[in-house]
Amino acid sequence: MSESLDFEVEPTRIRLSDGQGIALRRWGGPRPRRMVISHGNGLAIDGFYEFGRELLRDFEVVAFDMRNHGQSGPGPVLDDPWPRFIKDIPEIYDAIQTAFGEKPTHGAFHSLSSISALLAQGQDARPWQSLTLYEPPVPPAPEPAFCEMLSGLHTDLIARTRNRRRRFRNPEHLVASLRRAATFSGVSDEVFLRLARATLRHIGTPEETPWELICDPEMEANTFDTGRTRDYWAGIGTIRTPVQIVLGTRLGHDMPILIDTAGYLVRAFGFDCARVEGGGHLMQLQRPQRSAEHAARFALAQHETTAVSADEEKDREEDGHVSDQPGQGPRDGHASGLRPLLGGHDT
Repeated sequence: MSESLDFEVEPTRIRLSDGQGIALRRWGGPRPRRMVISHGNGLAIDGFYEFGRELLRDFEVVAFDMRNHGQSGPGPVLDDPWPRFIKDIPEIYDAIQTAFGEKPTHGAFHSLSSISALLAQGQDARPWQSLTLYEPPVPPAPEPAFCEMLSGLHTDLIARTRNRRRRFRNPEHLVASLRRAATFSGVSDEVFLRLARATLRHIGTPEETPWELICDPEMEANTFDTGRTRDYWAGIGTIRTPVQIVLGTRLGHDMPILIDTAGYLVRAFGFDCARVEGGGHLMQLQRPQRSAEHAARFALAQHETTAVSADEEKDREEDGHVSDQPGQGPRDGHASGLRPLLGGHDT
């Protein structure tokens, strides 16, 4: 279930290659540049509306719920959902261009959708202008110790998720449950309630608990098992799209291992890095303005770089020097090799 937002919403529904439906919404009407946003495991994108609203200053925002989540609705529980999540992202990109017109498109994704977008870009690339990824929980395949620590965290999350209740008296009942989790500390009452309404559907029975989680806890638990995504690690090195990894800060972070593993991505592949001061894993809910500033700044910088490159190329052509050399390294515009985790913006 979702409720009205305080900006224009243009909904449409698409069908993926396996028949699963995905709900797209264009927020705020058409603009010259587009930012696509999605959410993490067990959540729904309407809960990120404050983050999306901040982006409307510079972008047309297209929001979507991953399969089995939010307005996309429940679907079959997959034993290993990751191959399908990864396959979904390029299909969703193509559908967005068809539904809302082709234009420069950026992505800003959290957790589940961030790992899906990153790994998809290494397998079946689309012309994203940039990707801003909020703590993607990618197991760093070359580092067994990191993988073991991440697996330990996810094993605990899997056990707790399989034991969680699926039915509630009302959205406020779910809010009371979420408040007990450290992950949700710092989330406002208004965001809590909107998130609860977006992750539940009213089925009417039983009378005592007529509200049901859209994402089956078994599907959510299976999604926490990220171990098999290590098979996609090598593909990350082929990505040429500008990528920015956004981290929370360690003090008060609910799952600090995610800072370490996402930071390893930064060092291993030369991605840009930014931080949200005081942010945990749900930084887009806790610090929506700062989180959006990082995505907008990084995306707009790519347009400035493209404009400068075009001017330089024109000057070279006028001087009789035409370059046919592609960008060097795994991605144009990124330094090759490792670099310190503390590079980038620490704000």
